[in-house]
Parts: sequence; structure tokens; C-alpha cells
Amino acid sequence: MSSADSYSGYSPRYRNYVLFILFLTYVLNFLDRQLMTILLEPIKAEFGASDTAMGFLTGFAFALFYATLGIPVARLADRWSRRNVIAISITLWSGMTALCGAAASFAQLALFRVGVGVGEAGGTPPSHSLIASYFPPEQRSTALSLHSTGTQFGILIGMLGGAVIAESLGWRMAFVVFGVPGILVGLLLALTVKEPPRGEVSSGNMRQDVMTVWRIPSFVLIASAGAFTALAGYGLGAWSPSFLIRIHGLTLVEAGLLLGGIGTVGGLVGAISGGVLCDRLCRRDKRWQLWLPALGALGSAPMMLAFLLWPESHFWDVAGIKVPVAMVFLLLGGILSSLWIGPTYAAIQSIAPVSLRTQASAMFLFAFNLVGLGLGPLVVGMASDLLQHSYGVYGLRYALAASISGVILGSFLFWRASARYHPVS
Repeated sequence: MSSADSYSGYSPRYRNYVLFILFLTYVLNFLDRQLMTILLEPIKAEFGASDTAMGFLTGFAFALFYATLGIPVARLADRWSRRNVIAISITLWSGMTALCGAAASFAQLALFRVGVGVGEAGGTPPSHSLIASYFPPEQRSTALSLHSTGTQFGILIGMLGGAVIAESLGWRMAFVVFGVPGILVGLLLALTVKEPPRGEVSSGNMRQDVMTVWRIPSFVLIASAGAFTALAGYGLGAWSPSFLIRIHGLTLVEAGLLLGGIGTVGGLVGAISGGVLCDRLCRRDKRWQLWLPALGALGSAPMMLAFLLWPESHFWDVAGIKVPVAMVFLLLGGILSSLWIGPTYAAIQSIAPVSLRTQASAMFLFAFNLVGLGLGPLVVGMASDLLQHSYGVYGLRYALAASISGVILGSFLFWRASARYHPVS
């Protein structure tokens, strides 16, 4: 069995089981990553931190190590066992998440947050490579889109569950409750998921492998498109709870309920439909792998601006819960902005040599997370602090609105990348 057709040695049922286990790890990956978002306000109040400091804690403290270590960890996964790397990683990041609940100072919390980033560096790239080994090219966009929905479930559980636990037991207990299950999932993955044969292994050193991926004609444009799109996406994701609390007067639980529910529905519809639609459209023209993300990103920009700028005086009372009319635009924007996920990840796996798939995914996520997760929340926080002097509480609104320009630039770069897109597997 060659490395190119390793998926033929596994039954559809087992392939789907592996996809489900990797989906669970991704749920926990994003749950532990995003839990800080819904807890931002109570943590800020306890430690007396500024928006800039909280932006650093939410984004850069995590992303610097997450993105930087992703490439060497991916190299290890390409040469050793992707399954084992994922199992070790989820155990590490889950333990560090639980320790966040024991932080006695802002500095300790930042240190544990770095630990979460170190652990999560070994989660997503090996998972993408495993999925590419288990599923044929004509099914990869759909499989990777289904895997990516773990993001939405992680956000839903983190937003709503984190808010409820924080309200009743305090923000520290939320980290403990959501940190422990990952250790059990890591054990299950190690015992039941098989490592598919890959055949070839890169003979180059890390620098040579990085340059091989970097020279792939469309790679730099795809990575840049993802990075600028993520700059706006992560900035909006990190500060949306605070935006609803400060501007629309919602409580912590109300913000968690609305963002978790609407974010999950929008993300699920967009991610799944994007993968299925892309696999069908690509039968006619492979460039739809990048045209669809370009169209989705461009269409989401006006929706997100409407969400941010819609008057806070417009709302519905639903079962005693204040629901801003602006949430309609967040739902529509979430659907459109999620179309890119599966197609883009599948494109990365399709243009990379089999021996470098994990590293190609890690390099894409390096740009995506260092710029998006690392700078998005931080830049919005800094802009909010600066604008607060002139606009008071509305400074956060205008800081978020300005960040949407990254989505428009990302759409343009996806479109440019499509002209140089040449799949090899």
C-alpha cells in the first residue's frame, strides 16, 4: 500500500471514527483556547488589567509559542507518529488549562497560558495530515470541514459553559472543569487510532523543508490571505463578549449564550456547506478551492460591520433575554466567513508533498495564528485603549470596525492565489 493511497486500507466506518476522535480533540483545542475570551471581564476586574494587557494575555502570550513551535513539532510528526504527537499535545494543553485556575497573579496566568500554547502547537497540523492520509482528495474538503466544526462546538461549550460556571463557581473553576477531560481524550486517541503508513519521509533538514514548502507557487499567498482574515476574525472573537457587555448592556451569561449559540450555528452551516460545495465545484475547476474562500471572506465584511455598528437601542426581548438586532448580522457573517475553512486546509494538503503535509499545515497556521491570534486581540485592545479617551466605551466598537479591513485584504489574496494553485495530491 503506497503512501498516496493509504486511505484505501481502512473501512469508511473506521475512517469516520478517526475523524470523530480528531474532531473531539479540536473541540477541546478551541474550548481551552477560547475559554479565556468569555472570562476576560472577570479576570480583568480581579487583576486590575488594561485592555492592552488582556489583549496580550488572550492573544500574543498564547500565539507566539503556539505558532513558533508548530513547525518543529510538525517536523517531528512527519518523521515519527502524528497520532502520538497529538496525544501528548492534548494532555499537555489540557493540564495547563486546569492550572490557569490556580494562577495567583496576572504573570502566573500568562505563564500557564503560554503552556497551553506550547501544548496546542502539536494539535492541528498533525490532525490535518492524518485526515489527508485517511481520506481521498475528492473527500478532503468535506472531511476537513467536518473536522473544523470542532471550532464551533468548542466556542459554544466554552462561551456558554464558561459563563455559567464563572457566574456560579468563579472563573477559576471554569478552567479546571474544562481542562481535565482532554487527558482522557488523549488516552483514547493513543489507544484506538492507527498511524497510517506514509512511505516517503523528507531527507532534508528543517530549513530545506521550510523552503520547499515556501517555494510552492500559491503557498505564500494562501498563508497571507489566512493571516489577514484571521487578524479580523480573532480580534472580533476575543472582544465580542466585552463588546456585547459594554455596548449592548448584556450580562456575562447572556453574552455567552448568544455568542455561543449564534456562533455555533453560523460556523456549522458555513463550514459544512463550504466543504461540501467546494468538493462539488472542484469537479469542474480546481480553483474553486480558493475562489470560494475569497467570496466568503468578501461577503462577510459588510455583515460584520453591520453587527458592530447597528444601534444598540434596537433589540428584541426573547424569554426575558435581551437579544440585539445586530446578532442577525453576526449570524450571516459567521456563515460566510466560515466557508473558507475546509477548502483552504484541503488546498494546503493538496499542494504539499506527502512527506511535508504536516509541516505545510504548520507553516500556514504559523502565519494564521501569529498574525491573527497573536496580533488581532492585542491590536484591538490597544486601539480600544487609545480611542477610549475620545469615544469612551464606544472606543471598542470603532477599534473592532477598523479591524474588518483585514478580511477585505484576505479576500483579495485568496483570489490572487487561485491563479497559481496547482494540486499535486
